[in-house]
Amino acid sequence: RSCQTVLQIALENLAKAIAPVLCHMAEDIWQYLPYQKSHESVFESGWVKLDEQWKNPELALSWSTLRTIRTEVNKVLEQARAEKMIGSSLDAKVLLYVKDQQLKQRLEAMNPSDSLSGNQVDELRYLLLASQVELVDSLEAIQTAAYRAESETIALGVVNAEGLKCDRCWNYGSKVGTIAEHPTICERCNAALAGNF
Repeated sequence: RSCQTVLQIALENLAKAIAPVLCHMAEDIWQYLPYQKSHESVFESGWVKLDEQWKNPELALSWSTLRTIRTEVNKVLEQARAEKMIGSSLDAKVLLYVKDQQLKQRLEAMNPSDSLSGNQVDELRYLLLASQVELVDSLEAIQTAAYRAESETIALGVVNAEGLKCDRCWNYGSKVGTIAEHPTICERCNAALAGNF
């Protein structure tokens, strides 16, 4: 549902933004929106307005931190890829040690142990583009990784992902091969194929 809301807002604002230049296209988009609209025409709806609920500087700061972590992880993943330890980032498991407890709690909330819990969209492994992410409690756990890096706030290592590769999403997981109906896919893809996603 949250993805649909984002798509709705993006499409409506895009139609409003292109209306002065591409008037017929904007009106066609508006007329074919598959839900009730507050105005009959894109030209009656007014110009793009940013809703006050979208202004959230704390969230912007938080995402800036997450993007910094992703940049650090990408550097180590690229090093492992260049030296042929992994073929793609989905072949990897990221070991992450976070020094700041508040940030660690936020990352733990984004890293459920069960892949079918939560909203399955905001998971840490998807942000970092890796099959698995493990938040470790000590720097020693990262020392075993052949590829690692350390900054002021985090330390990270990259190892090979555990389990088998899912034929559908290409993520590695320990439950691939355990589902009788679909022995080559993970539990998340099995749920999606069953319509329970």
